[in-house]
Formats: sequence, structure tokens, C-alpha cells
Amino acid sequence: MDRACTPISSPEFFPTHLLSSYAKGLAYAALTTLGLIFLMSQLISTRFEEPLAKPLPTIQPIDITEKKVVTMKEYEAPASPQEVPPTLQPPREKEDVKVINTNTTVTPPVVINEGIFDLVSRDPLPVYKPAPRYPSAALRRGIEGYVIVEFVITKTGAVRNVRVVAGYDSAGNATSVFNRSALAAAERFKYQPQVEDGQPVERYGVRNRIAYKLAQ
Repeated sequence: MDRACTPISSPEFFPTHLLSSYAKGLAYAALTTLGLIFLMSQLISTRFEEPLAKPLPTIQPIDITEKKVVTMKEYEAPASPQEVPPTLQPPREKEDVKVINTNTTVTPPVVINEGIFDLVSRDPLPVYKPAPRYPSAALRRGIEGYVIVEFVITKTGAVRNVRVVAGYDSAGNATSVFNRSALAAAERFKYQPQVEDGQPVERYGVRNRIAYKLAQ
């Protein structure tokens, strides 16, 4: 019993090195706390004021007035009007073109008594001679003239084998400007055929002069 109750004379519950570490930590903590308290007190005591704003610059009033732009243009005199040339009147086509028959002659019938029959002879007689058309080329140029045509008068009084012998202007110069018109007109001629001994016969070498004149 006595052995079990023997007390420990110097027990070591906290080592020395641990105590020094704790002391240093407490000192550091105290200093940090004191520093923070001091900093907070300084911040609280400081009076923060809002900085004064700079005044805005004064804007001068803008004078907006209506301005008219006037463009000056140098005056130019108008050009003098040109004289209108007189209107040229085209030469009028003469409706009645003179047709001259130079070789056709009319002779009275010749009656020959032979028994109970009367035999009649006569030259061809013109029945229809249309006026030729004035050529537009000659009309524009104001040309006058004539054409001599030659043809055959058949037994029925029609005309065939029409040809131009010659064509001339009013100055006597040879020209072909009227040839086509003269041929077209001569082909439409109609005759009473030539009669010999009571029988119609063909007449060869008949010539006509077709004249072209402008209306005055």
C-alpha cells in the first residue's frame, strides 16, 4: 500500500521550448492586433469629402440666321434668230404631156371598084394614146425633153416591138432619163390597123415623138 501512494516530486507537464514558442506567438498576435486597431482608428477619424467638380465651360449662344446664296451669272445676249430659207416649191408636173405623132398620117380611104366588091385601103389611125408619166428624177432636176420611139402596129391595132430611137433634153443633149417612161406609154397605144385591099395588115417602122414639158 505504501508503495502505491508514493507522490512524484517534479513532474514536467510543459517543456521549456514550447513555452517560448507560445510566448512569441502571443507577442506577435498582440502587436498585429494593436496595429490593426490603430489603423482603424485613423481611418475612422479621417473626414473624407467629395472633391469639388469643375464648373462646365459656358456655351455661347449660336446665332443661326438664314443666309441666301445669290449666284451671279454673266448676262449673255440671245443669239439672233437665223433666217428661215424660203420653202422651195417642187416643180409641178404637167398633167397634159404633149404627144406628137410625126410619122402617122391619115389619108382618106381609097375605094377600088372590082366587080361587086369595094376594096378599101387606109393608113393606121390612132385611137388611144395615154399621157406618159413624168420621171421623178427629171422632175426634181427640172429637165425637159423628148423621146422618139419606134414600134410595129399589128393587125388588131395593138403595138409591139417598141424601142427607143433617141432621147434628148431641151438643150439638145442626148439623155436616157425619159426612156423608160416613153416605152411604158408607147406600149399602151391603140390604133385602127392599116388596111390594104380591104384587109388589115401590120405596119412596120412607125415612129412617134413623145415630148416632156414642165408646167409653167
